[in-house]
Amino acid sequence: MDHKKMKLEDYLQFLKEDIHSTVFSTVDEDGKPKSRVIDIMLVKEKKLYFLTATTKPFYDQLIERPYVSITGLKGEESMSSISITVNGEVREIGTNYLDEIFEKNPYMNDIYQTEESKHVLRVFELYKGNVSVFDLSSKPIYQAVFAINE
Repeated sequence: MDHKKMKLEDYLQFLKEDIHSTVFSTVDEDGKPKSRVIDIMLVKEKKLYFLTATTKPFYDQLIERPYVSITGLKGEESMSSISITVNGEVREIGTNYLDEIFEKNPYMNDIYQTEESKHVLRVFELYKGNVSVFDLSSKPIYQAVFAINE
């Protein structure tokens, strides 16, 4: 990975394309941390997009406390890995981009096979925060932080 040529957009795209399944952390109604694996579905104009169902506690946590911490890792072992962590603010954007998300992530059609099952899905946008890159496979080790600003 040539970090000298990479910008924020490249790292967001790497997170979506090369890592894809990430650990999302939120805070529940009792102030306790909650984590789960969520796929990054789309990257547009320096923003990340993901989705969840309105029937899940994750949805409620995002609405009540619209902040997330996301971490993704690629590599077989510590010294050949790159991790990306994104901390930021999110907002629901309804069903905007839902068709594009299903088009670019065709496996979603196997999970949500009917229009009725898709009806509960909502798209979220991470629009403000920071992206931390930590690449142990680079010599010297590479670290950087980028800002996501609306």
